[in-house]
Amino acid sequence: MNASGDNSARIINLMQFARKAGKLVSGADACIRALHGKGLHLIVIAGDTTARTVKRIENATAESSGRVPTLRISTQQELSAALGLPLTGIFGIQDRQFAARMMEYHTAQQSGGMSANTRT
Repeated sequence: MNASGDNSARIINLMQFARKAGKLVSGADACIRALHGKGLHLIVIAGDTTARTVKRIENATAESSGRVPTLRISTQQELSAALGLPLTGIFGIQDRQFAARMMEYHTAQQSGGMSANTRT
């Protein structure tokens, strides 16, 4: 199997655990509120989220000193279905350990994807 798909599945699995633990916020407005309350450690954005929504999140992150990283994976349909939530493309992680592990997987996915897809 391919490593990038495996890491995306791992990130989604951790998001499911975060939801069960009550440490997942869904929706742009809820994430922005949590961001201002200093309760987020990571924002996950679906790859097909509209540019306007992504810009709102980027602006809110910048206003809160830009300390909350973001990552983009999958699609709104896949993420929402996996989490059993209404269709949305923005998810916030409120647990530091879940967020750190997701970033590790995402970083591994990016470095693995870059070497596998290098073009000359």
